[in-house]
Amino acid sequence: MEVPLIAAWKDAPALGCRPGDCHYLEGNLRARARADAINLILEDFGLEPERFRLEWVSASEGPRFAQVVTEMVEQVRKLGPNPYRTQ
Repeated sequence: MEVPLIAAWKDAPALGCRPGDCHYLEGNLRARARADAINLILEDFGLEPERFRLEWVSASEGPRFAQVVTEMVEQVRKLGPNPYRTQ
């Protein structure tokens, strides 16, 4: 991965349907595999793994969604800005 691409990284949660409950059939399973790759990339660049988070949240779990996003925002604030970002 190029440094300019990692500099554009925005800390974020990735939310997906619970395994077995995805109407995209295997979309959440592909997301899990991609999450593993993202974590490896972050590690390669020396970025904290807490800058990315994969959580399973169904459409009926509004409070859980809010909890995950709130936790992620708090975690990112503690970590500070992406050190690769120049703007």
